Parts: sequence; structure tokens; C-alpha cells
Amino acid sequence: MAWQPDQHDEEFPDMDILPISTDDHAWEKRDTFISRLPKKFHKDCAQVVNIDGEDTWVYAGEKVRLVGTGAAAMMPDRGAIKTWDEAPPAVYDAKARLEIMDEDGVAVEVLFPQASGFGGGPYVSTKGSPELRLASIRAYNDFLVEEWVDVSPRFVGQCLLPMWDVDLAVEELRRAHELGHKGVVWTAAPQNFGFPHFNEDYWNPLWATMQELKTPCSLHIGSGGVNMDLWKGFDKFRKLCMISVSAITSNLAAIGNLMFSGVLDRFPELNFISVESGLGFVPYMLETADHQYEAQHLWDEGMMMRPSEYFRRQIYVNFWFEVTGIGLRHEIGVDNIMWECDFPHPTSTYPHSRKTIATALAGVPAEEQKKMLQSNAERIFGLDLNLADFPETVVYRA
Repeated sequence: MAWQPDQHDEEFPDMDILPISTDDHAWEKRDTFISRLPKKFHKDCAQVVNIDGEDTWVYAGEKVRLVGTGAAAMMPDRGAIKTWDEAPPAVYDAKARLEIMDEDGVAVEVLFPQASGFGGGPYVSTKGSPELRLASIRAYNDFLVEEWVDVSPRFVGQCLLPMWDVDLAVEELRRAHELGHKGVVWTAAPQNFGFPHFNEDYWNPLWATMQELKTPCSLHIGSGGVNMDLWKGFDKFRKLCMISVSAITSNLAAIGNLMFSGVLDRFPELNFISVESGLGFVPYMLETADHQYEAQHLWDEGMMMRPSEYFRRQIYVNFWFEVTGIGLRHEIGVDNIMWECDFPHPTSTYPHSRKTIATALAGVPAEEQKKMLQSNAERIFGLDLNLADFPETVVYRA
């Protein structure tokens, strides 16, 4: 019989843990940009427009995304909504979110955008003037601190940065860090948006600043675009599943590139997170990468560590449902694993996050559970949680 989390055993002593979800999404409100940008930008800035009966985020005259499945975790059929008014307040209101977190057993959320994209987003495109794009990014960064981070220390902000000018990116990173952001939402493939390749020295000033400020770089799935052959015959839920699986696998290439990129050589204290890609792929990827390293004698090209060594020094992954992947945790590195809920997206563990954690971590020693659920994220994001500051409902007992 599998060991149960509430079972008392000398080998697995009880331990109180505060689960940190390292991937959740805070919806921008309808007036987030109009209320913060000069009037001259109101026509083109991001806003919700009803098109053919469905509320859609529009930027610079083009559709960005439907409100659609962004709140699916809270809908009875995990499906889509058509108008903003159907969205539960917890997706866009910090105080309402705290109530949901208390119910679901989540102590802290690391936040990502919704309408503003998961890395690239509409504001890094060539659409709209550079002035509008920069103002939009700054408005988002201000919004996340003012309406989430300042509401509760249980929210961790991550900033967006302008991608078309590395000096502007450095400037905005410093400004956002001063505001209270603790991480960066970046793209795994700036080259896909017409900018210098991820591996180019062009980005060195940005990497150096992230390293200096100890702000981890989050590479969310889909941040560099997702290539897939999506069959037109799929019904809506099968289509949604296919998109999710394809987006997850897109980060395999991103992390493979990162290990060979040279960025980790140049910036040995800069941490990267592969977000929402899970962890089961990691042992195979590391074994393959190390084999290729040896076969091609990459030390002759200045790569003095195996890919797996770079990974364990500087790359992190998170899980939310995987049982098999957790069984491979020692091949991945227990110190490199974090947890996520992905609220309020369709794949989220809400409203059964506590049960999902217990299932995934059944039989895992309490000390390892604490690393994966709390301590690793505390270290990477510079947090220092105090058990007394949290409601009893979010304390997980391993």
C-alpha cells in the first residue's frame, strides 16, 4: 500500500509546509491600460471589445485573445465564457483570489499575465508605436504591483520587458525591481519576433542585470510561439487538449537550447525556470544532451560542463499533476523542482490542489516535499515565509 501523507512514520516525520504555486495568472482588468495610459493611446491600447458576441482583448486594432477559457478552472464544465461579466472575481481581483487560495490550500502565487501574453505578448510586436508599446509594458508592471503585490505579500510579481531594445529592457527591469517585482517573464525565442537570437551576446546586458538583481527568468510554455499541426476536425475540448500538449512540448527545445547556448557559461548565477512544461521529460533530455556532449567533444568548443551540470546549477522546472515525473525526481534534482497550480487555466489543479499534491508526492520524504513545494521557490524568488503569517487552511502537512 502506498504511503499516505498523514501517516505517522519515523522515516517520514510530519512537517508543516506552505505550498508556493510558481505559475498562476492574474487577469488584467478591463480598464488596466486605459486608466494608466495617456489619452492619446486610448484608441490603440489593450482593451476588451465585444466581437460577434464574444469579449475579446484587442490591441492596436488587432485581436489578442478571447476571454474564453482563461477562467476555465472555475467554470462547472471547465469550458469557456463569452463575456467578461461571466468571469468569477477571483480571476481578476486580488482579495477574491486570496479567498480561493485559502480554500484550495495555496499559500503563495507567483503571477503571470493573461491578456499581455506569456513572454512575447502583443507589446513586443512591431504593432503600435514604440512609445505605446513601452507605455503598455510599464502600465502592466505598475498594475501588477498596485493591484496584487501591494494587496498581499502572498503574491509574487514578475515584470514584462521591452524586447526591441536591450537598453530599454535593462532600464525597465531596474524600475520594476524597485517597484517590487521579483522575477521576469521573458521569451524562449526572441528571434521568432524578429529580434536577436536568444543566444546572442546582444542580450548580455539584460542577463547581467537579472543576475545582479537576483531576478529569475521565467520561460512560460508558448513564450516563443507554438508550432503544431492542428487538425480542423477536432471538437473544442480535444482541440484545447492538443494545444496544451503541444505548448508543453515546445519548452523541451527551449531548455535544450538554453543548456547549449553559452548563456549559462557567461552568467553562472542566473536562474531560468521552464514554466508549465512539467518535469517528466527532463531525465531523457539530460541523458541525451550529455551523450551528445561526450560524442561531439564539446569541451573542445569551450563547454566545460555537461549539460546536466548546467541544468542542476541554473535551471528549474515545475509540476502540477505528474506522478511518474516525481518518481524521477532524483534524476532531475530535487533542488530543481517546484510546484504550480496554474490557476485559473483549464489545466489547473483547482479546486483539488491539496489532493493532487498528496497524490503526486505520496511516499516522498517530508524534507523533499518541502523543497519542491516551498523551499526551492523561496530561494529562487527571494522569499522568507513565516508559518504564523498564513491561515491554517494553507498549511500542508507532509
